[in-house]
Amino acid sequence: MEKHQINCRTASCQQHALLLQYPSLREASAPRRLLLLHGAGVPGEVTWTYVANYLHEWDEVLIPDFAGMGRSRFLTDSAPRLSDYVLQIRELCEALDWAEFDIAGYSFGGMVAVRYLQQYGSRGLCFLLEPAMLFSADCGKIRQKADDYLTVADRVEHNPQDTEAYFTFLDSVSPQRTRNDKVDRLTIARLQENAQGFAQALRAVSQMLMDECATYAGWIAPWAGISFVGGLSHATMQGRHRLLAEQSADWQCHVVANADHSLVFTKPRTIAKVMNERRQQG
Repeated sequence: MEKHQINCRTASCQQHALLLQYPSLREASAPRRLLLLHGAGVPGEVTWTYVANYLHEWDEVLIPDFAGMGRSRFLTDSAPRLSDYVLQIRELCEALDWAEFDIAGYSFGGMVAVRYLQQYGSRGLCFLLEPAMLFSADCGKIRQKADDYLTVADRVEHNPQDTEAYFTFLDSVSPQRTRNDKVDRLTIARLQENAQGFAQALRAVSQMLMDECATYAGWIAPWAGISFVGGLSHATMQGRHRLLAEQSADWQCHVVANADHSLVFTKPRTIAKVMNERRQQG
C-alpha cells in the first residue's frame, strides 16, 4: 500500500486528506475507489487507519479530514452547517477528479455521506457505521438526541477542558459500553485536540436532526449498501437499523457483536471483512 498526503485549497476550505493506493490484480479501465468519512472530532487517518489495513477490494481509498477536525479548515469563521461539510467533500472530490466511488461514513460522517448522495447522486455502494441520524424511528427521541448534542456543544465551546462534557457525550452515544477509564480518557484527549471543530460538528448534527426529524425517522435507503450497528448499542438504534434493511430495496444491516459506538476503532477487521464481501458481490 502506498500512502500520499494531499493538501490543496478549494473554494471554501484548506483541505487535507490521505490517499491510499493498493496493488491491484484486477484488470479494469478505471480504479475502484472508496471515500471514508470520519466522525465528529477525531481526524480521518486516526479513525480509519485500522479498517483501511484490512480492505482489499478497492484500488484507491481517500480519507479526508473534515474542516476543524484535523488539518483541514474552512476559509471563513462563520458557524458551519451540515451543508458546508458536504460542500467541502464535493470540492475535494472535484479537485481530485473523483467522480465514481463507494462511500462510507461513521457517525457524523454517515450523516454527511447520506446528504452528499442525496445532493449529488450515487454511483456506488454506501456503508454507514452508526450514522448520527439513525438513532430511532421516533421523532421525540430524535429531538431529545439533538438536545443532548447541543448541550454538549455549548459546554465544550464554553470550556474545552471540561472533561465532564465529553463524558456526557460518551454516555449518550455508548451508554452500554464496557467502562474503561484509560480508553475513555484517550478518547476525550483526542476530542479535545479538535474541541472547537467537535463542538461545531455536534451543533450541525443537532440542527439537522431538528430540521429533518420526520425525514430521518422514516428514511429508506434508495441506494445499495450496508449499515453497521454495535451489539452493545441502544436497542432503539438497533431496531432503526433493522427497519431500514427491511424497508429498503437493496440494503443490509450488520450487528457487530460486543461493540458499541466505537466499533470503527474496536472491530476494524470485522467491518473491513463485511465491506470487502459486499464489494465482491458487485
